[in-house]
Amino acid sequence: MYRKVHRNLTFLFTGITALILVVMSVSYLYMSEKTLKNNSFLSFSGEMNTLISNFEQQNTITYEWLSKVSANGRYLLALYDNGTPLDYTASILTDEERSLANNIMENNPDIISSVQPDTAYTSSHKEFTYLSDKGEHYYISFANIRHDPGSLTAVIMYSADAVFRQLFFQRIRFLLIDLGGILILFLFCWHFTKRLLSPIQKAQEQQAAFIAAASHELRTPVSVILSSVSAWKCAPPSEQTRFINTVEHEGQRLSRLISDMLTLARSDSHTWSFTLKKQEMDTLLLNVYEAFKPMADEKQMTLSVDLPEQVFPACLCDGERISQVLGILITNAIGYGNAGGLVKLGLQYQNNTFSLSVSDNGPGITDDAKQHIFDRFYREDSSRSQKEHFGLGLCIAREIVTSHHGTIQVSDTPGGGATFTVYLRK
Repeated sequence: MYRKVHRNLTFLFTGITALILVVMSVSYLYMSEKTLKNNSFLSFSGEMNTLISNFEQQNTITYEWLSKVSANGRYLLALYDNGTPLDYTASILTDEERSLANNIMENNPDIISSVQPDTAYTSSHKEFTYLSDKGEHYYISFANIRHDPGSLTAVIMYSADAVFRQLFFQRIRFLLIDLGGILILFLFCWHFTKRLLSPIQKAQEQQAAFIAAASHELRTPVSVILSSVSAWKCAPPSEQTRFINTVEHEGQRLSRLISDMLTLARSDSHTWSFTLKKQEMDTLLLNVYEAFKPMADEKQMTLSVDLPEQVFPACLCDGERISQVLGILITNAIGYGNAGGLVKLGLQYQNNTFSLSVSDNGPGITDDAKQHIFDRFYREDSSRSQKEHFGLGLCIAREIVTSHHGTIQVSDTPGGGATFTVYLRK
């Protein structure tokens, strides 16, 4: 499913950005081409003003002068005297060029008829564009030139193919740039959408793993309860108490598991409620110590607390939740430790940060397990035999600390064991 979504999002993002790129490129090309065409045509019109002015001032029109005027073939001049081609037109221009001039006059009668001098001593001309039958582009100037003793009609043709060829190659360049840009956009969108979907895919995988692990953990106490109830029905009265105690014990385990799962569910849905108050951290540690001292004594372990002599400022936190975190850490340390072991609570304050530590001298945690110790339902192989632990405590502890904008870390205790440290900002 994610592969299909990844592909569809890539094409969607690429298509949208490519459309924007193409629209911007076409808009720029349109304005650029329009400007280039206008400038080129205006330049041609300006040159025609100069050329026709030279015609009016020239007393004698010679082949040499006409050759200079035509810029040595840059302009094609078709000159007519009362409709009759001059010798220059008949001898210099090819049949194809004379035919082109005739076609221009035949296809633009309105323009030709509009070019009339204002007086007997002035000339008139008009410039326009023309596309030949062969698809060639021309700038045309049709002029009615007053020249003593009469007048001349001139069709001045300038090939604009160089301009349109420049426009064509400009379009090709933009096309290649757009194709390259779209390819880069596609690769970027492919990578971006993959990273975009990665947290969602990871969250779904974690959710699936959570459901599978939860189902496995729930199945065990339920199976024990059902089997104990079946045995209780068939057992003599003297043995029924044992099965009832088993059902009660497994029911309590099931209740704790469901409570932990509901806690994590509230964390995931951001509906966890916190009551932030100024809390004296040394008092909090002492209260936790007193609450868990009987558990340590029952396990024949030593629980101690190390508090500095200086007075620390109060910490803005939810005291009950932080006590819950310390309780989880102490319970794990006592549960995984051996008789005669040591569990130590510590408190430090530096750079506006409180560090609360729970260290033990137990079996410790492997480097590989440290990477997953806060994952849900994670338990080291060596501890799986202890059914009282579901692998949710440390995950809950991390969620509580994270909600306080703090961090929790695990490290090795010097001499053996593990140390969990909670960092909270003042």
